[in-house]
Amino acid sequence: MFDSLRSRTAHRFIVAASLLAMGLAAVYWQQSKASKPPGLPPKISYYHWANSYTDDPASLKTYAPAQLYLKLLDIGYRDQQLSINPTDLRTPPSLPITPVVFLDNNALKADVLETVYAQILSHIPPQTYQRLQMDCDWTEQTRDTYFAFLSRLKADYPHLSVTLRLHQVKYATRTGVPPAERAALMYYNMSDIRDPETKNYILDPAVGQTYLQNFEKYPLPLDLALPLYQQTRVIRRGKLVHLANSAEPNAAKTERLDEHHYTVTQGHYWQEYYLYPEDELRVDTVDLKSLQQAAQQLKTVMQPDELIFYTLQDANRFTPDQLAAIAADFSSRSQPQ
Repeated sequence: MFDSLRSRTAHRFIVAASLLAMGLAAVYWQQSKASKPPGLPPKISYYHWANSYTDDPASLKTYAPAQLYLKLLDIGYRDQQLSINPTDLRTPPSLPITPVVFLDNNALKADVLETVYAQILSHIPPQTYQRLQMDCDWTEQTRDTYFAFLSRLKADYPHLSVTLRLHQVKYATRTGVPPAERAALMYYNMSDIRDPETKNYILDPAVGQTYLQNFEKYPLPLDLALPLYQQTRVIRRGKLVHLANSAEPNAAKTERLDEHHYTVTQGHYWQEYYLYPEDELRVDTVDLKSLQQAAQQLKTVMQPDELIFYTLQDANRFTPDQLAAIAADFSSRSQPQ
């Protein structure tokens, strides 16, 4: 009896969430069909990247996103095993969303794509969602398989977008152009995370500058994703051994070597991970200055209709006015070179 009631309650919740999502998505698409008039800044949206989602009215009111790019499915492939991890929607989103699927590139090398396809359609039914974004860092070896998979998804989701890394724009003739309606350029994670000498893995404008080529020839409309998060890399004997979300090392048990670089002087647990003496900590962070530098660089090569910050959970490190000012940098931008 209890299981039956719980099943009916869950079904009613799913139906209500689906109807709400369809209505909000329809409104959003009606508003965004036309190109943004010249002189207006791009719309501001956010990624939500977690294993569960609950509406946060305070954050949504404060940061007022045009929509959320909500990760609904995480598909991994490790040790010859496919893992399917759906996001737990604890409350229906109260604003338009674009569902996002993270797909491990290794899954493209294995004979599992039929299962992957079925899981996407099951968890993100096309009759509910017309929009879908695929996040996959494909390679030259997996390109043809991935592009064929995207073409198949495009038949189910009319508004299919993809994420792009910088090298996939600069070397587009080699990496290929995915069959999608548009793409979101991820202007972050642009260095080698395993290199102990990488000063800031998340956002380094000097590294980013070296990739700002071929934008004028890239055939897909490009939106822009900028980071707001921070993390700490734990390096032991020259090798990356752990990533932590916190960027505040224990000052009493570490020694600062230079900006954002520490060594552990006394073994201790930190963020539920044990640090040994002589471990190095490299703090990767994003500040307002680096975001401003990124906008100044990018406005000369692209004109995004949408600026997507990663993530809404990290937005409280900045004020809404500060983030709006980043978007405003693109309202007076020059034409792409």
